[in-house]
Amino acid sequence: DGTAIEVSMKESIAGLRAPQVSQKAINSIASTRDSLLESHCGPPFNSGMVEKCRDFLERAASATTERCVSGNAIAGNEPSMLARTPPVSVGATAVASAPARIDLAGGWSDTPPISYEYGGAVACLAVLVDGKRPLGARCRVARGGSGIRLRTESRTLDDESLVASAEVVIHSLGDMADYCNPMAKCALLKCALIQLGLVPLKSIMAGDSTSIQSHLKAFCQTDLDDFGLEITSQSLLPTGSGMGSSSILGGCILAAIARCVGIKLSGME
Repeated sequence: DGTAIEVSMKESIAGLRAPQVSQKAINSIASTRDSLLESHCGPPFNSGMVEKCRDFLERAASATTERCVSGNAIAGNEPSMLARTPPVSVGATAVASAPARIDLAGGWSDTPPISYEYGGAVACLAVLVDGKRPLGARCRVARGGSGIRLRTESRTLDDESLVASAEVVIHSLGDMADYCNPMAKCALLKCALIQLGLVPLKSIMAGDSTSIQSHLKAFCQTDLDDFGLEITSQSLLPTGSGMGSSSILGGCILAAIARCVGIKLSGME
């Protein structure tokens, strides 16, 4: 019945957003999905149920993405729990780079929500491409100005000439609100900042004009008032190459920011 499915959909999404995801919540997502598919696969065809199924799966995917990129905040961990180390000098640049990846077997089986239901294992190799580490990021605290300047760059592999770029300047909490939209400019960079504890996830709301500067000052461990943070990611691989560009680039971004502002990351983090 439609009402029962609606209730199940709401409860399933709530389960994904809970402080801790239980096996019951994961089973609920799978069960609700199966019920929706069974409801419109058999005759007569129900176009309204197709829309409900599509909407439910999109919301489940969004909640899963939010949890994956903002695990610390959703689990209730405070940014202060991350171990701090001395930051690099103001004006110095922290750089991280990495090889690409090729999957030998099991590609994408470790990706939610598939991995939640069935588990996943991938056999892969790290590879240089034409002798280069094609993925990287750099971060620095710069005197003068304010806020956070985010930039993504796509470059050619041979001479590393610029193909495309996007840039965003963050001055307020509201400027971070589209972090969970993969189509938004510099979304991966915003996710990394949230994961490293720049601001609590619950404090980010669209339209909030609260200045980011006080959060940034604590994040960068600086007494300066007139400063900004600059973060740039770079890929020498085309989008959709299947060589792990997004996930590995995310690791580079986290590493560069953490080294720059003085956050100690363990191998697991």
